[in-house]
This record gives sequence, C-alpha cells and structure tokens, in this order.
Amino acid sequence: MAEKTILNEVYKDYFKIGVAAERVHERNPNNEIGNPAKEAVIAEQFGSMTFCNELKPMYNMGFTAPEAKEDYLPFVINENAKELLDWAKANGMPVRGHVLVWHSQCPKEVFCKNYTPVTIPTDPELLKERPMLKHFEKLDPVCYVDRETMLKRLRSYIYSLMEYMYANDYATTIYAWDVVNEAIELADKTETGLRNSYWYQVIGDDFIYWAFLYARGAELEMSARYAARYGIDPKDEAGLRKIQPKLFYNDYNEWMADKKAAIIGALTRETAEHGSIVSEGLIDGIGMQGHLSDNNNIDEYIAALEEYAKLVSEVHITELDVKCTCTNRNAEYYQALFYRNLFERLLQAKREGNNLTAVTLWGLTDDNSWIRGANPLLYHADLSTKKAYDALIYAVQGGDLGQPEKIILDLSDRHFDFEPKADGTPVKLEELGFKMRGFGEIELTDKVVHSGKYALANEKRFGDWCGISLNVSDFIGQTIRVSGYVKSAAEAVNLTADLGNEYPLICTAKTADGEWAYMEGTYTIPSDVYAMFLNFSAVEPAGQNNAVYVDDMEIKLLGLYESFEGRANIAAIRGAGHLPFLYVNDKESRDGKSHSLCVTRQEKDATVKLNIAPYIGHTVSVTVFVKTTDKVARIGLDGAVPTKLTEISVVPGEWNEIKACVTLPEELNSAEIYVETDGNADLYLDDISVVMCE
Repeated sequence: MAEKTILNEVYKDYFKIGVAAERVHERNPNNEIGNPAKEAVIAEQFGSMTFCNELKPMYNMGFTAPEAKEDYLPFVINENAKELLDWAKANGMPVRGHVLVWHSQCPKEVFCKNYTPVTIPTDPELLKERPMLKHFEKLDPVCYVDRETMLKRLRSYIYSLMEYMYANDYATTIYAWDVVNEAIELADKTETGLRNSYWYQVIGDDFIYWAFLYARGAELEMSARYAARYGIDPKDEAGLRKIQPKLFYNDYNEWMADKKAAIIGALTRETAEHGSIVSEGLIDGIGMQGHLSDNNNIDEYIAALEEYAKLVSEVHITELDVKCTCTNRNAEYYQALFYRNLFERLLQAKREGNNLTAVTLWGLTDDNSWIRGANPLLYHADLSTKKAYDALIYAVQGGDLGQPEKIILDLSDRHFDFEPKADGTPVKLEELGFKMRGFGEIELTDKVVHSGKYALANEKRFGDWCGISLNVSDFIGQTIRVSGYVKSAAEAVNLTADLGNEYPLICTAKTADGEWAYMEGTYTIPSDVYAMFLNFSAVEPAGQNNAVYVDDMEIKLLGLYESFEGRANIAAIRGAGHLPFLYVNDKESRDGKSHSLCVTRQEKDATVKLNIAPYIGHTVSVTVFVKTTDKVARIGLDGAVPTKLTEISVVPGEWNEIKACVTLPEELNSAEIYVETDGNADLYLDDISVVMCE
C-alpha cells in the first residue's frame, strides 16, 4: 500500500481530484455528509465535490410553490442541497453543480398544463399482475404545455437558481454546472440522435441550445448584479469571471463512436433561428462521465477525450468509477491495474495539451456506490484504501501493484437441474453462479418445471433488459457448448454473452407458444476479460416483462481453440536476448480465407509460446499447425527447464500438424507451450487446440 498521501496534492499540478457525495438522511444513513469520518476523508483527500442527487431538478423545481405560475417555474432549494452547500463553503470545497436539465429525476408535472399530469393508462389486466407498472406510465401528450410556455419555465428555473446561488454567497463555491445531462440516446432513433425525452417532445431538438443560452445569460446577469457582494467591480470582466461557473454538457458512454458523433453534432448544430452552442460561445466544457469497467478500451476513451478537447476549452471526467468484472479474489488487483493505466494515460493526455481540469470519482466507498456489488471505488466500507487508491498514487509517483494471485479454475462440465442436494436441502442459486441481471428477482419454482421438481424462475422483471445471469468465468478463453430448456410467453428467449458494452448472441429459442423450448449454442469466451456472464433475456415489446423459466441446462467444455480471429490471442514472444516479432496476418491460413500468427525472427532462439494456464492440474492434448521452410518443428512445455514434448520433420511450405499430450502439475504458477524449429525462418501458426484427455 502507498504511504499516507493526499490525492489532491499528488494531482495538484494536473487536475482537480473530486468525489461525489450525499447528505446523510433517514432513508440512507450510509451517505457521506453528516458522517464525521467520511467528511474528514473528503476534506483531506479531495479538491472538488459533486452532489449525487441534491441539486437535481426533481428536488428543486418549485412547481407547487406559491410564486409558481403557468409560465414561471421557480427554483426552491431543498434542505439537503442547502446543507451540502453550507458544508462545502465552510470547508473551502469547490463544487460541480449537477444538474440543471435532465430527463431523469425531473418531475413530470413541469411539462404539463397547470402542472397537472395525464398519463397513458396501463392495461388493467397487466396492472393486476404487475402493479409496479403504474409508476412507469408515460405522459399523454394531450397534457403538454406549448413550446413557448416550456421555454419560459426553463428560463425562469435556471435564472432563479443562478440568482439564489449568487444571493446566498455560493458563487465562489460552485465552479461549474452540468447544464444538460444525458440528452443523447441513439436507441430512441430520433433524427438527430437526441433522447426522446419530455424536453425533446415539448420544446424540440434545440432544447439543449436554450438551456445553455439561459445558463450563460443568467450567470452574466447575476454575476454583475451581485458583484459588490463578492468585492468585485461589476465592470471588471476578469474579476467577474472568478464568480462565473463554467458550463458543461455531460453524458455517459461518451467514448463510443456513434454517441460521440451525436454529442458533437448536438453542440455544433445551427438552425435558421440561432447558431450553435459552440459557435455562440455558450459552452465551456464537456463532461465525460466515465462509468467504466476494468476491461474497457482505454485507447478509445483517451481518443474521445482528445476529440472533445479540440471542440471546447475544458474537459472534465465527472462520474468516474470502474466496475470489477473479475469474480475471484483478484478482482481488486485487476481493477487497480486498470485505474493505474487509465490515470497514466490521462496524465499523458494532459501533458500533450488536452485541457483536462477535473476528475471526479462517483462516490467514496464501495458499499454506498450507485452500483453496489461492482465495488467500483477507491475505499472499502470501513474507509480503508483499496489497491485502486494506490494505483492513482502510483500513476504519478511510480510504484508496484504486485501480481495477481494464482487461481485454480474449475473446468468440469456443469449440469443444472435445480433439484435438491443429496441431503434434501435446496440448492442455492448464488452458489451455482446464477444471479439477477438488472431489477427483479430470480428463485426456484415447483410450479413450472421441465423435469423433476424444480426449475429456475424469473417472474419479477422490471425492464426488457433484465433477466437471468450465470457466471461462467472459469471458462474464460475456452469454447463451451451451452444447452437447456426455456419457457416464456415472450416471442423468444435469447442467450447472450456479456462483454459489458456488447452482448453477442449465442443462441435463441422461440417461446411464443408458451411451451418448453430447447436451445443450444457454442461460444468462445474471449481471453482478455476478467469475468464472463451469460444472460437469459426475453425478446418482447418494451414494458411486457414476461416471466422466463430455465431448466435442465448444461455447460460442456469443448476446449481451447485459437485461430487468431479474435481481439486477443494466447501467443507471446519467447527468447533470450533475441526476440521475435509477432503479428496476425491474413496472407497465410489453413483455410486460405482467414488469419494465422506470423513469427518473424532473425535468430533460432527467437520463438513463440502459447498460454494454456487454465489447464493447470489437468492432462491435455495439444495440437498446433505449423508452416515454415525450416526442416524440423517441435513443441514443449516451457519453464525454468523447458521440456520437449514432440518434434516432427516438416514438409516445407505446407501446414504440418504437431500433436502431444502433457500433464500440467497443480503446483505450476503458469503453463505455456513453446513452438520452435531448427532454423530461423519465419514461422506461421494456426488452428491451435487444447482438449482435456480425462
């Protein structure tokens, strides 16, 4: 662990290090402000603060206040926000204001005539079955106010909010505002990529422009009006800028190419009525939320940051957390490794001229994260620091995170019939690796079964993406066959892999007839992930949330198959002094259509090794296809004393099969097969397989 260090001090020459926090209240006594121990950590370690919820529209739009009118929507501060502002001011803690305009946590009433909602009713029969759907009813457009009225409400809310902050001495506390949050949603398929929110439906696709126009106008007007309160001459533009918060657009998945293009499009789009947000100078920065996993592509993230930095004067990372995808005791190690690599790249980007000025962690302790269970933050529940904290220090000062612990994998085939154990006790779903994905509940049922007495039921689902998840992390890098029976009133049930942002389809079963349907598929799990889950989900219209049942499921290991077609492979350089150059090419392959690995070398001892560590403790058959102009090729088990397994005479210019069996002792910390020849000619490898012999 790193010695006692102050994060904000370590990063003072680069950017602010911030944290998101909330006020302790009876519904969540685990929050930060109001807890002296957590307050002390925040005050000591961080140089910026964001309120998770307290300044969101839901809690401050005063549509029920006496001064509210049809065309006037006041800001009425809630007591939690007031307490947080006072704490920040007393502790000299700069605050990122979050958020003025958002589709979520925004009262439906503000879009309605007389602030009175009319909703589209849910089917009564469906409502009897799932009463919770009442809370998800959409507004009927018949109750919408017109565009001009909504623009007046938006303007009045922003102006009264800004005036409150200046009039109550918070202008030197709040240094930035997220003016608009998460306005892009490509899945809604609007012409401009904007989310089909009530803001969009009532105002139109330029509601973002008006929000920024009003925010800029309000800060300019209020800073001049209240300048004397802060000891500033109202004609001193440089002085006024010290009390004018920077204005940001904020969004998630902001590194993805299509969404990035839509965000930039929204900020640069002009109309016949007005210029763009960027061209009129209404925006200062872009907030990249940064809700990441420890297997995300850092290159993509940094490339997006660089592109945004060219468009606006500042970039903030506003809601950073890194989900642990690993499910064994190495989870914190791999998370820390990602944090260190990410912050090293952020520092590099800063040094290269990209104006990154703040990075905010979205929470303090894992137990109070918005994604509890993913353990994405820097502190444990007891406020002890994690390896991830050390990683941030090491990114600046250097340091060693060590190595991951050795894990023995269970590669045995799995059969899930959900029947009681031999002693009659029910099986525990979490012990089998099953859990709920999203919102809902999974449980054993004896009412709907394919065979035996029990099946797995997912009857409570609160979203079309919610479903059953199964942990198959032991099979990372392997090819598996998955089969079983599913039942649902939905059109079909899909089985997909979960890669975080991609969900490749493994197989599907048509279930519209309500009968048990068989599904079977084969999937090769990528080798560069730390964990893998399979998801069962219903194919159905949004809002139906039909039950899904699973029974008599089997996972069978087929083996490790490497044909160099994926995003990662099992090959690594091997040599002592002389090293080869490895690259995947499409010029040579066994089928003449795909890829192989080329090993280019100048010396005989520059060779290649293949990682088969998942098979430690097992006896395996290894097959490698080799093409070279040398005369002899051999494979062996690498190590301090390499062990040759077999060698063959090569037919030059042809693909040659080399095959051997080897037992990998349990005490090994690593297991690699080497491939070498009797010369130094280029070497091609393809269609490698590792299959257990037991």
